[in-house]
Amino acid sequence: MSSEPRFRISFWIEWGPTAYLWPDNQAARDAFGYIGLEDKLPLSDHTRERGAALADWYQSSLNWDFPTLPGPWRQSECNEFREAARSFFMDLCYELGPDFDITYDQVEPDEDPDLDAYLRDPHNFRR
Repeated sequence: MSSEPRFRISFWIEWGPTAYLWPDNQAARDAFGYIGLEDKLPLSDHTRERGAALADWYQSSLNWDFPTLPGPWRQSECNEFREAARSFFMDLCYELGPDFDITYDQVEPDEDPDLDAYLRDPHNFRR
């Protein structure tokens, strides 16, 4: 019996869908498909709910009206999100167990250095 994990999964939240688990090898793609792994993996309802809430929270980090302009998060919220994402990832790894090798590929947000200038005058803001 092999000691290698059978399935490789990548954890990162995408803007738009509430997806946060992505297949990272052919075995994972064959068993779970390409998207919606959250609903196909052996996860508790509590973990699924936490993951969906984290994904929903991440959506608020983007300026949806003008995505290339600064997002609304201050550094304190960026730090809170990082901590929550890392904690969720650790719990996810524990829950899925040794058959899964999960990598943490989440982009960790930082406050945009131009946020104050943007908030002072959003209509005339230029980078």
